[in-house]
Amino acid sequence: MKPLLKLSALVAGLLLATSAMAADPLRLLTTTPLPHVSGGDFDHFDVDLERGLLYVPTEEYGSIEVFSLPDGRHLRSDRTLARSPHKLLLAHGGDELWIADAGAASLKIADATSFKVTHSIAVEAQPDSGIVDEKRGIFYLGNGGKTSEDHAYISRIALADHALLGRIAVPARQVKAMAIDPATDRLFVNFRDRNEIGIIDLASGKLAGIWQVPGPSRNSALAFDPRSNRLFVGSRKPGKLFVLDAADGKVVQTMDIVETSDEIIVDAANQRLYIAGAGGLDVIAATTPDHYVIEQHIDTLGGKTAQYVPSLHRLYVVHTRGPQAAQAGLQVFEVR
Repeated sequence: MKPLLKLSALVAGLLLATSAMAADPLRLLTTTPLPHVSGGDFDHFDVDLERGLLYVPTEEYGSIEVFSLPDGRHLRSDRTLARSPHKLLLAHGGDELWIADAGAASLKIADATSFKVTHSIAVEAQPDSGIVDEKRGIFYLGNGGKTSEDHAYISRIALADHALLGRIAVPARQVKAMAIDPATDRLFVNFRDRNEIGIIDLASGKLAGIWQVPGPSRNSALAFDPRSNRLFVGSRKPGKLFVLDAADGKVVQTMDIVETSDEIIVDAANQRLYIAGAGGLDVIAATTPDHYVIEQHIDTLGGKTAQYVPSLHRLYVVHTRGPQAAQAGLQVFEVR
C-alpha cells in the first residue's frame, strides 16, 4: 500500500503543479466604484509610488480621481484643476501634477498636495498624449490638428523650469500615443487620421520619417519594447495589433485583438503585453520576438486605459458608466 500512496501523492502533486502553471496570468482582486463620475471616457494616468497614490483623469466629467496603492481605495475627486484632463504626468518626485487640459488648450501644472495650479502653459487645441524624454528632461505633448489645418504639433516643455522650448510641426490632424527608443534617440508617434507612424529625431527635434500602418487603421495605442526592438501598434475598427520591427518599420505580425484599444503596456519581466480597449483586456504572450498569442481575455466593462505597477504586481483598469456598467469603477488585478 505504501508505494501506491506515494504514487498517488506524486500524481496529486503533479496535477497541482500543472494547474498552477496553467492559471490565468491576471486575477481580479477588487473593484472600486465611482458612482459620482456621471459618464465620459477616462484617459492615461500616472502613479506616485513613494506616496502610494494613483492619479486618474476623467475627460468629460472633468475631474482628477486619486486612489491609494496597492488596494485601489478611492481617496479624492477634484474638478477644479482642468476642464477636460487628458494625459497626466507626475514630475519632481511626485510634487507636481502635470495635466494636458483639452478644455482650456493648455498644460496645467499643479501642486500635487494642495491641488492648486501654479503654472499654465498655452498650447494649440486639444492637447492629448504625451511622453517624457528622461535623457533630456523634456515632456513632449501632442496638440493642435484643427479641422481646417493639415498639421498638428508636438510641444517641448522643460521639466526643470516649465519652459516652453518650442514645438515640432507634424503632417497629421490627430497625434495620439507616443513611445521613445532611448538607444536610437527616436520618438515614435501615432498619426491616427493618416494610418501612419511619425519618427522624430530627438537630437535634432525634426521629423525623420513616416511609416505606413496597414489600414483601415485609426492607430491609437502604441508601445515599444527595447529588449526585442519591437513596436506595438493598436488599431481600431477592426481591432488589430501590428508588431513592427523598430529598425525599419516592417510589419512582422498582425493579429486580431480587442476593439477600440487605447493602451498597450509592455511587461518585460513576464514577456507579455496588456492591451486595454472598449471590448475588454487582452493579455498577450510573446513566444518569440516575432510571434505573439492571446493568453487571456478579460471583461473590463469598457475600460480602455490602464496602468501596470510591476513592483506591486498590480494592473489597474478604469471603466466609465455606460452600456457595459451601471457605474464607473477602478478594477484592480493581481499579475501572477
